[in-house]
Amino acid sequence: MNRLAELQNDPAFRQAVLAVRGASSTLSGREVTEAEAEFLVGIALATFANSGGLDEPSIGHLARFSGNLGPSETVDSLTKH
Repeated sequence: MNRLAELQNDPAFRQAVLAVRGASSTLSGREVTEAEAEFLVGIALATFANSGGLDEPSIGHLARFSGNLGPSETVDSLTKH
């Protein structure tokens, strides 16, 4: 099982997807797909983690799902635009 599949099968992630899907469908007036809701939850998690909103052990748990950095890469170099 790859990291993304492991995250997508996490019970807390599934609950977040259901909540976002329901709220988004209500607000948009159309049915939001599960894939769209997963994308929105992923964006929210990444934004929250990058803004310093998570402390250990939460960051450690989320880090399991991230890819490995190359020899010349840093987290800062990947997050700058």
